[in-house]
Amino acid sequence: MPSQLPPPSLSPETLRRRFDPAEVPFETSDTAPDCLESVLGQTRAKEALEFGLTMADMDYHVFVAGPQRTGKTHLVRTFLQKLAAEQAPPPDWLYVYNFQNPDEPLALRLPSGQGKLFARQMADLLAGFKQKIPSIFESEDYARRKESLANAFKHKRSEIFSELDAQAREQGYVLRFEPTGIMVAPAGEDGEPLPEAQLREMKDEQREDLRKRSDVIQGKVTESLRAVTVLEKELNNSLQELDHELVREAVSQFVREVAEKYTEHKDVLAYLEQVQQDVVARYQRFKKKEAPQLPFPMPMEEPDFKEYQVNVLVDNSETKGAPVVVESNPTFPNLFGRIERQAQFGALVTDFTLLKPGALHRANGGYLVLPVMELLRLWLPWEALKRALKNRKLLMEDAMEQMGFMITRTLRPQPIPLELKVVLVGETHLYHLLYEYDHQFPKLFKVRAQMSEHMDWGQQEVTDFISHLCNLDRKHKLLPLHRTCVARLIERAAEIAGDRERLTLRLADLEDLVKESSFVAKRRGADQISGQDVQQAIEQRRRRCSMIEERMREAITRGFINVASEGSQVGQVNGLAVYDLGDYAFGKASRISASAGLGKDGVTTIDREADLSGPFHNKGVLIIAGFLRDRFAHKGPLTLTASLVFEQSYGMIDGDSASLAEVLVLMSRLSGLALRQDLAITGSMDQQGRAQAIGGVNLKIEGFFRLCAERGLTGGQGVVIPQANIKNLMLHPDVVAAAAEGKFSVRAVETVDQALEIFTGLPAGARNKQGNFPRGSVNYLAEQELERLREIAKAMAKDEEK
Repeated sequence: MPSQLPPPSLSPETLRRRFDPAEVPFETSDTAPDCLESVLGQTRAKEALEFGLTMADMDYHVFVAGPQRTGKTHLVRTFLQKLAAEQAPPPDWLYVYNFQNPDEPLALRLPSGQGKLFARQMADLLAGFKQKIPSIFESEDYARRKESLANAFKHKRSEIFSELDAQAREQGYVLRFEPTGIMVAPAGEDGEPLPEAQLREMKDEQREDLRKRSDVIQGKVTESLRAVTVLEKELNNSLQELDHELVREAVSQFVREVAEKYTEHKDVLAYLEQVQQDVVARYQRFKKKEAPQLPFPMPMEEPDFKEYQVNVLVDNSETKGAPVVVESNPTFPNLFGRIERQAQFGALVTDFTLLKPGALHRANGGYLVLPVMELLRLWLPWEALKRALKNRKLLMEDAMEQMGFMITRTLRPQPIPLELKVVLVGETHLYHLLYEYDHQFPKLFKVRAQMSEHMDWGQQEVTDFISHLCNLDRKHKLLPLHRTCVARLIERAAEIAGDRERLTLRLADLEDLVKESSFVAKRRGADQISGQDVQQAIEQRRRRCSMIEERMREAITRGFINVASEGSQVGQVNGLAVYDLGDYAFGKASRISASAGLGKDGVTTIDREADLSGPFHNKGVLIIAGFLRDRFAHKGPLTLTASLVFEQSYGMIDGDSASLAEVLVLMSRLSGLALRQDLAITGSMDQQGRAQAIGGVNLKIEGFFRLCAERGLTGGQGVVIPQANIKNLMLHPDVVAAAAEGKFSVRAVETVDQALEIFTGLPAGARNKQGNFPRGSVNYLAEQELERLREIAKAMAKDEEK
């Protein structure tokens, strides 16, 4: 590989991209024109959402996947509000009493807004029944017709008894009507019952004759009484039929007035017919009852007529467009509704009026948004949701019963057809887990809307970003944004993205920063937010979170952890790593050292042997071994045992970003050349020695800079990074200022050789046509050491053969 001159330090302009405040189209945001609220970026996710939500197929539900704080729920809510506004409101859903099976309330579907109207009409209908039915039985017409039936009964009964009396007198008997019944007694010539003494004086033949005639008369009495009983039943039936006829006539008139408004709804008409039949059958409950005469006053128990009430489960009378429901706590009752109970005489009872809707009921005919992590915390709502979406029916069940517990008497409401789109919101790894392990998931959620963490830093994107900031400021009623504030926020968005060509879409972080900046500005008595307020808010947040970083840097400056920032040393170099604490991440320098000697083990790492390195770091070490073989094993195998280690590291190490540093210490140990300790290096590499990009480059540079600044900047300190990472540079203004003053530098390399030349001050050297490295070059010295080890190994092998 040809040797090149060491690359120069990067210019301050390369270390950080700046945004000119003059490009902001206003002085302060309160003078900016009204901006349409829209979701920033996320073009791909919007396209997926539009496809999934406008697809008529009910199997095409959507999973919005992406990192935290990227505005997933905000995107979905904003998109759905626009989409739903163009659609018609869904129908209302009602539960009413099932007169045939009271434990299974009936579900009625009515156009939007008519559910509440129907409930009022039923209330008015019941009020009409309560008023009209008692008046029927108090009317003169009813009294006249009832009296007519009674008189007819009395007339027929009188005829029966008159005929019976005549038959009795023909037999010489007389009838006596007593409370206990009809008594038959022998009569004298005067028609009066014979005295008891006269009966005793009769002969046996006479008494026997009287007894036979008495038996005949008793039979006639029995027949007459049976006929009267039939008449009484006929009277009662006639009176009841009269009551039913009059009640039916009155009730049908009321019901007909309501039914005429729902001629297109057969289920409503069937329900009204059941209501009419039940009222006619149980009209006695509507009649006025006299209070019983008790020694002390006691309220009479009045019927509640609850079976004629209407439970408006879902009322869309005020809904504009299709409903959009965001349920942040998707428990089983919150999703599928609940069957409430109330205590009565020590027992828990329920009825159809205690049915309460869930999010699925309210979102039916529209859209339901659910956080998938909260949904998966309990298995019951997730399994029930999949079952409901698959069957397209919404069952209201008792959660305790679903879990197998014994419960009191409950209801089985009629299922409601389910027609809605469900949008799950969660992180990407949850999508992959569900797709892999839940076989029903890919059948229902066929559309993934993937959220991006960043967008390009272009002219249109900046315009949209500024509009978003203005909307954010007005939404939270913060101080106006000065143009310097907007410029600093744009730069901060690039810092969070870790890319000079991208802006972050972790909008929640920016929203918090704007609020904190407004607080800073108010505290100093300003009437607008400036760029300095934003910078101060950033520094205050860093101070709140950076105690661990400062303690670790303090351990270095006090000498507890060995990291040099000046001088030179053979076999050791400053590597860089990122510590991520969740809410805060920072870069830290670590000493990497190497030892090398005769052996056959190749390149090993002490961290791996101690089970303190991850697979990516192990892969990087194997790549280094491949690099050494590719460069130095042309004349024979390497007889080398070399070990690498992160000094004073007691935690897990992973990643290949230390590969360049590890190659440098190995080459230093082999060549015997000292490496500069005022420099740090980060970067991975391939087996041909080409430098490759790594992550967290800004944090790593800033971490080493703060260590050097605390010890005192000398002008020679700096960091070496891969050339590919130049596009990621958005360094802290303090680093850029130090670089502009020549106190700190950042260099970018494309190859290991360039890094060797920077750290040793000598040419790395490239093989000539004869295959040899230039004498005195780094590669030449390393190869000479390897050759020496090889010769020693050969000599030892010959001695063993002897």
